[in-house]
This record gives sequence, structure tokens and C-alpha cells, in this order.
Amino acid sequence: MKYCLFFLVGFLSFTSNAEDGFDDDDFDETPIDIVVQVEDAPGALYGSVDLEAHYNLSNDKNLSSLKTLVDVLGDYKFENGVKLSGNLKGYHDFIYDLENRTVPNGYKNEINLNELNIELEISPNLDFKTGRQVIVWGKSDSIRITDILNPLDNRTPGLVDIKNLRLGRTMSKLDYYKGGYNASAILIHENRFSENPTQYSDFKPTAINKPINTPDDSLDNTTVALSLTGAFSGYDFGLYYADTYLDKPYLTNSNTTLDYNNKLKMIGAAYNQAIDNYLFKAEAAHFDSIQYNGAAQTKARTDVLIGVEYTGIADGSVSYEVAVRKIHDYENLINVESNGYKPENEYQQVARFSQSYLNQALDLTTVASVVGLRGEDGGSLRVELDYAIDDQLSVSGGVIDYIGGDNPTIDAYKNNDRLFAKLSYAF
Repeated sequence: MKYCLFFLVGFLSFTSNAEDGFDDDDFDETPIDIVVQVEDAPGALYGSVDLEAHYNLSNDKNLSSLKTLVDVLGDYKFENGVKLSGNLKGYHDFIYDLENRTVPNGYKNEINLNELNIELEISPNLDFKTGRQVIVWGKSDSIRITDILNPLDNRTPGLVDIKNLRLGRTMSKLDYYKGGYNASAILIHENRFSENPTQYSDFKPTAINKPINTPDDSLDNTTVALSLTGAFSGYDFGLYYADTYLDKPYLTNSNTTLDYNNKLKMIGAAYNQAIDNYLFKAEAAHFDSIQYNGAAQTKARTDVLIGVEYTGIADGSVSYEVAVRKIHDYENLINVESNGYKPENEYQQVARFSQSYLNQALDLTTVASVVGLRGEDGGSLRVELDYAIDDQLSVSGGVIDYIGGDNPTIDAYKNNDRLFAKLSYAF
């Protein structure tokens, strides 16, 4: 299974070459703009209601999830220009009603007020936004390097893209705009961390959950972040600084408690540039003091990413990103289970292919993500189809193959291969 990435590359090459025979030279490709004027409304409410099912292929759980999901977004602009925005997510998994199973903590029901914030314009060049929100740093679509401000929902690894996994966090953000530049100063009030698989779930079936200790959401624990970004013709960049808590716990109290009290400083940069049909990406971040279990002292770590995306395919694109995370002053005892078997240099690679068919009503997405310079540590391969029946109703489905490998933590996921399907109604 570890050769799935090479199979994907061959598939992409074949698809790209096949596209050359469909240049549509006999058709006028000049876009037609249709403008519909409507009376300005002060607010809007929209979202989706989904029915989602997972069928496990490699273990005895068979139908492992049957969820209804609600995702509601709304915004309202007051007469004085103040804007209120929110995002409410929730789900109920009927599988625990239909079958007598042990319910992992947080897997049957959930209500998540993912965003609720107020934004106001202080002056034409100065904006302020406060409340629970999502702030995206960096340029990568698949691998997090500088994008550290929001935690992720990792309870089903590899199933959806990062953009749909970010969890909102209460922050205050002051933005200053000048030309193509944007300078931001951020206060992080809420110490919220990623949601990971819990005991009795598919991805953590037997391991005992340890108590978790997180910093209080107090004034003393409020942390800061700064950014300077620029968007110009053909390229853009970002410079980032954060003095905050790392979204990774370490063991304390005789290895009985998972503690998130690992405060550190991060400096980073990101850049991308479009040349013809290619988009080149680069990111780097340096963390000054990370706690690793068993290590006598904290360690610095440097993460670097490069990537390229090709959009010269009609209604499609191909991309590849590779990142390396280097732990400085490495000790061999870091490469243990409690640290996720981290090597001195950890490589992550993601290849993605997307293509639209039937006048963009049908979308194909293939994503291969592996860890290791040759993919030897394992990863996942996802193939998904999404068909828009009309403007409101769509159906999607696919398969995800969890690839085993030399890293025992990743290899433990290999028996969770599954088919998934979703019926979605947008309103």
C-alpha cells in the first residue's frame, strides 16, 4: 500500500495527457457576465444540512457512522457599519442509537459555536475584529507550517481538507491596510486545542485517555501574534510572529497527565508566485522551545515547505507539496511512542489532483498524503466524487485508504479504510 503515491503520479500523468485532446478550439471561451441586481439586505443566513455515512472495509465495525450534520453561517451589518458574524456547527450520530456500542467522548452529539465575532471599521485603513474567529496564516493548502493560530478537528484523519477542519478561537485582531500591505496585531484570549481521536473511537480503540491540563482563559494567559502580509501582481508574501501555546501536549505528573502548558515563540514566513500556469509556494517556521517527552530540555524545531500547483488543465489542477520538520539538538529518546516516534528530520508529502466534468457539475478529487522521504512511514489516499444535482442538493462519496508504514503511530490507523457518502442540502 505504501506505493499508492507512485500509482497516483502515474494516474495524474495519464489524465493530464488525455486532456490534451479536448482543447475546445471550436468554441468561444469569452466569459459571459450575468449581473442580477437585488436590494441590499443588512444580513444573511445560509448553510447546509447533511446526512453522512461511513462503511469500514478493514475491520468488524461495518457501518461505523451515520450522522446528520448542520452547518449554519450568518452575518448582519448594522446601520453604523458594525458587522456581526457567526458559524454554528452540530451533529448527531445515529449509529449509537441503532447499535449497542461504547460511545467515545464527544462522538454522539456535538454543538460547536465555531465563530461569533464583531467587526468594525475604525478608519478607511484600520479595522478591528473581536470574538471567536478563524485566522489563516501561510500559503499551503495541505500542510500546516505557519498556520498555527487555530486548532483542528483531527478525529477522522485525512477525510476532509484543512480548510474544513479549523476550529474557531476567541481572538482580537487589529488590521492596518496600506496599498497592498496588511499589518495585523492579534491578542489570543482562548486557549483552545485540537480535537484528537479518543478512547473507543475507530482511531484509538483501546488506549486509555489521560487527564488533560490546559492553560486557563485568563488575562495572564492571553498571548500575542503579529503578521505583515503583502498581495501584489503575480506574487504575495507573509511574515509571522507568535508568542503562544503550542498545540501539542507533553506528559507530566509521572506520565499521567497530558499538559498543554508549552508556551513558545514562533517566527515564520510564506511566499507564493504565479508564473504562467504554475503557482510556486514556500513556507518556513522556527519554534524556539518545544517540550518532548523524555528530553531533559526543550528543543527548537524548524519547519520548511516547498510546493507547486499546475492549473494548465482545463477545469482541473495538479499540486505537490513537501515539508521537512527538523528537531535541533536531537536525542534518540525522542523517537518513542509518547512523542509519536518523531525522527530528527520528519518529511511529509501531499499530492493532489482535482478535475471537473459535466459542465463543472461533477468534481473529482484525489489526495495522497504520506510521511517519510519515500512514504515509508505511512499515510492515506483519498478519492472523492462530488455531484451537484442542482443549486441546493448535492451528493458526494468516495474511499479513503489508510496506508501502513514504519511509524507505529501511523501504522495503527491502517485497518480503518472506509467508504464514505454524503447527501447535502444547501440553504
